[in-house]
Amino acid sequence: MTKQKHLVLILDNYFKHLLLILVVLINFTAYADEEKKEAIKNVKNFPAVVIDMKKVLSQSTAFITLQKQIQKLEETFKKDIKAEEEVLKKEQENLLSQKSVLSDEQFKEKENTFKQKVNKIQSKVEKVRRDLESTMARGMQVIQQEAVKHMKDISIKEGYLLVFDANSTVIAADKINISNLVAEKLNKSLPKVLLEKNKVKQVDK
Repeated sequence: MTKQKHLVLILDNYFKHLLLILVVLINFTAYADEEKKEAIKNVKNFPAVVIDMKKVLSQSTAFITLQKQIQKLEETFKKDIKAEEEVLKKEQENLLSQKSVLSDEQFKEKENTFKQKVNKIQSKVEKVRRDLESTMARGMQVIQQEAVKHMKDISIKEGYLLVFDANSTVIAADKINISNLVAEKLNKSLPKVLLEKNKVKQVDK
């Protein structure tokens, strides 16, 4: 229902654009800050690294927690909807059984009332689906923003000038892949996020 894979792909594309911005920010910050200019003087032989955000998310305890919370909400909602659908099914059977004893006008009136109830349930399902997708997206955005912060800090500290998306890089040696390092730092600074009504709460530790 939540189309989580679709959300991951959308946010992954968003992340790729974010990397381009990050390259500019790293260079600007590094040159603008006197303390960080020293890092540029000690740039590595290959001053670029790659990162696989999907790998970072798969190792993120915050992302795993977020998925479990969304799944729990979804399961609870499915149970509620199933109960309401059972009630509607009985109403439908009762309505059809009265068709032969009701006038056309009376049956039409009851039928319209029944259709309104069905439409109301359908609207409720659609709203909850949108809410779950939106909540999932907000949670992932919180996690990705924290990951980007660590990427920037690592790049400035180590003197890296460029950060590439591993999935778009032809050659990417393991030694220049900082996915595991970012995931490790991410899990320390953001072990989980908690879902609250209309918002996602960050839990530092």
